[in-house]
Amino acid sequence: MLFRSIIRNGFAASMILLVALNGPLSGQEGASDILEVSQRMVALERAGKHAAALPWAEQAVALSEQTLGPDHPTVAVYLDHLAVLYHRLGKAAKAEPLFQRALAIQERVLGAEAMAVSTTLNHMAKLYLTIGKRAKAESLLQRALRIREKALGRDDPSVAAILSNLALLYGADGQYAKAEPLFQQALAIQEKSLGPAHANVATTLENYAHLLRTAHRPDEAAPMETRAKLIRKHVPVIRQDQPRKAGEEEKK
Repeated sequence: MLFRSIIRNGFAASMILLVALNGPLSGQEGASDILEVSQRMVALERAGKHAAALPWAEQAVALSEQTLGPDHPTVAVYLDHLAVLYHRLGKAAKAEPLFQRALAIQERVLGAEAMAVSTTLNHMAKLYLTIGKRAKAESLLQRALRIREKALGRDDPSVAAILSNLALLYGADGQYAKAEPLFQQALAIQEKSLGPAHANVATTLENYAHLLRTAHRPDEAAPMETRAKLIRKHVPVIRQDQPRKAGEEEKK
């Protein structure tokens, strides 16, 4: 059974890259070239042209390696983002080694519990979900969850994103009893931290409702679907690091 895709939003990841450019690259020779390449990449991703953005992402990796050296954490950010693009384009074989290299740099330079590590773990888990390696995906998501809860606390929206991803994984395996409380926890966090009418709340409601329908509980699913539709009607669709339906085109 198909489950809701959890590919991370490429635009949000691209913005992280631009923020990174204002830090370690600022003032360094070659920084302006990397900034220009990153801006072109972001513009293409915002337009939904991910295949066209790919060569710019590859160039960003090469330029950042040349400017900072191959083991710099900013290089890891670009590697991770390039891997995300390959994944989005269905090239898992190319994405996996890039994720692995990014993770190795981050763990070595930043430490095993750095937030950057949790981001790459989350991305790798999504890759493994789509290629059927669910045990690996679960292990990575559990580790990412521990990092985020320790660094940010249990009530942070980014913790809710990991909880939702775990719920999707368990739901896809038919483990509804494990998935449901995770959706409930994620929803409670989002409603408290983001507000009850946030787009992320709508996404979690949709995913939870999908689980309930799959578990033959349509009467419980219906009010969640209605509430999600009302939120979607009044809140513009924005690019979020949130799960989507399987087969649903992400709104990039």
